[in-house]
Parts: sequence; C-alpha cells; structure tokens
Amino acid sequence: MIDRAEFERLVKDGLTNIHNYAALETHPLVSYLPPSADQQTSRGEHLRQLLLRAVNKLQPPDRMSSMVSIEWRPYLILKGRYVDGLSLPDLKSQLSLSGRQLRREHGRALKAVATLLWDQTRPDEAGSAKKETPPEAGEEWDNGFDAFEITPESLDLAEVAQEVAGIFQQRAQSEAVELRLDLPPELPPVLADRIILRQIILSLFSYALHIHAGQTITVGAGAEGEQVIFRIQTQVDEEIAASIDEDEETPLEFARYWSQRLGATFQELLPPEPGAGLSELILSLPRAGQGVALIVDDQETAIRMFRRYLSQTNLKVMGVKEANQVLPLARQWQPQVITLDVMMPTMDGWEILQNLQTDPETQHIPVIVCSVWDEPELAFSLGAADFLKKPITQKSLLEALARLKLTGPGRRAE
Repeated sequence: MIDRAEFERLVKDGLTNIHNYAALETHPLVSYLPPSADQQTSRGEHLRQLLLRAVNKLQPPDRMSSMVSIEWRPYLILKGRYVDGLSLPDLKSQLSLSGRQLRREHGRALKAVATLLWDQTRPDEAGSAKKETPPEAGEEWDNGFDAFEITPESLDLAEVAQEVAGIFQQRAQSEAVELRLDLPPELPPVLADRIILRQIILSLFSYALHIHAGQTITVGAGAEGEQVIFRIQTQVDEEIAASIDEDEETPLEFARYWSQRLGATFQELLPPEPGAGLSELILSLPRAGQGVALIVDDQETAIRMFRRYLSQTNLKVMGVKEANQVLPLARQWQPQVITLDVMMPTMDGWEILQNLQTDPETQHIPVIVCSVWDEPELAFSLGAADFLKKPITQKSLLEALARLKLTGPGRRAE
C-alpha cells in the first residue's frame, strides 16, 4: 500500500533515473505498476517504457499548434529535462520562462504524469490507498516504505560516494557541471544500509544539480567525533532558490526520510540570500563502531517512539517487526541491548527471549522485556536483564539503560 504523495515522489525519482538502467531495475515504483506482457523485457526497461509513454501522453492533441503555446509546456519541460537531459538554464531559455515559472510548470507536469501512472497501479498494491483518506489528527504519515527492512553494515563512505558519482557523472556532464570529489582516503567506516546510502547520495547529487548556478559541485567528507560527515557544495541559482519552497517536492524529502531511518541526520544550509553564495548539503552518519539498540516490536509507531527516546544517547536504534528475524539479526548485529515486546504475532516475546538465552551467540546480550502485563518475575526467571511495564516513558527507558550502564555521560531526557 502506498499513498498518493509518495507515489508522486517515486515517479519523479524514476524520471530522474530514466537513463540509469541499474537504478530502474531495482526501483520500488515498478512494484506498483502492471508487469510487462513480454517476459524478455527487463524490469528496468519496462519501467522506462511506462514513464516515456506517460510523458508522451502530455503532448497536446492538436500537434499543429504552436510549440511555444502554454499547452505544450508540460510535455516540453519533462521531455527536455529528463529524456533529453537539458540543463535548467537551457530550458528557461528555450521556453522563455523565469526560474519561478519553470519550477511551477515542472511541478504541474510531474503531477500530471503521476496521475496517468496512478490510474495503472495494481489494485492489490495500491488499492485502498486510492481513497486518499486523510490521516487522523496526530497520526504519523505512512509513506509506504516502513516495511523495508534495513540491513546495516560497516561501509567505506568514500567508496560508496565514488560509486554513485560514477553513475551520476554522465548526467552532470550533460549540464556542463564537474563533480569534484575531495574524499580523504582514511575515513572511519560508517554504519548504514548500502542500498539506502547509495540512494540518499544520489538524491543529494540530483538536488545539487537541480539548484546549481556554477560549473562545479564539490563533494567532501570528514570525521567529527562519533559521526562521519558527508558534504555537497554548489553555487545556488538565484531564481530557483527563491521559489524552492513554493512548488514541487524535491529529492531532499527522500534524503530526510531515509536519513532518519538510518539513524543519521541531514541538513541543508542555504546562503543568507538567494544567489549570494554556496548551498551546502550535510549528511551526518554514525561510525560503524557505535552501539546498537535492537527494538523488537510489531508496531512501527513503537519503533519510532524508541528512536525518538534514544536520539540523544550513544545508541543507534534498529527496529525488527518480525519475530522470526530477531535471533538471526541479533547474531549478526550483536546489539548492546534488546528491548522486547511480549505481544508479537506468530511467536510471543517469551519464546523469543528463550531462544536468545539458549543461543551461545546471543545469550550475553541484555534484554529489556516491555509488556502491558505486569510480570517482571516471569521476565527475570527467563533471563531478562530488566522489565518495563507499558506505556513506556523516555525517563523509565533511560533509567533502565543506566542500570545496565549503557547510556553515555551527559545524555539527557527530553
């Protein structure tokens, strides 16, 4: 299930990568659209064809009308930007538009293409999302990606950035922009999911190219304390920066969402005034040596709550919603602590706790049992290190971690 807003983001990302077959082959958008009737056609090529057809449908019925007329703009903007790889200055010049007008028309064109593709979505995949019922007050937005399981590993950030830069190089060259990499050879490894990190960096490159006004995009990195900092700098286009908050969603929405899922932080630093200087995109990633808190709960909202509660500690939160994944992931990640919900589907928390305690690779990991039932004695008898009765507060959680000597000095509750 996916909502309309996230579907539009996927369409934009698919168009951005329309000449990148590797990215299209694994793009999540293909899962929501009808499969190809030709089994010889790859997933990436099928998605590319669907995107191109949708763009071509924006051509006005009267092909003899003037191509400088308003009705041609949506088609010409999308074809020029994504199919032909024209730069924004070239598009503005060709269509005689200001930067603000170009972004406004670009946003409308993207929504039109997304609507055409939305009508083709599979009922079993998008189904009830088409009702577009607004969330209840206080309900957190679900963008359809919560089910994606993150697999963190120790990664060489410079190596990943160089790989993505290689993918992006052709698009940058088409806009006469140089990607200048200044990556130290001995950066500390970062803890992240490789696929997601690649997509975040690709999104940041796309955004930098979208707003640039100069000839160079500079990429750098460095270590600061427990974080490894990745930076992208580019000169800002004055007109585009002036309208950046008024029109369509940008690749930064993708970067912000997935950065949070990775336990990283992201910020954009714009110059004081549009066109007055450099824009800087900063991604702060945890070092690979940072401790992990494995949160076992079948509710995504609970995992988000724990992530918020532990945001100011030295622990990186990783969530697991499937009971049968807890033991293998605990073996792989060797977390500093596990919080365990009792009411899990298919296998309750007591059985999971017993499995953890009888496995030589995980029996040393402290487990905090979290339950609506007040049964601390049972939890301790099965080997739990601590017990917390739901609803759990940040204060009670941090106190439990302090008893286990797992919170660092100077950490504080909200």
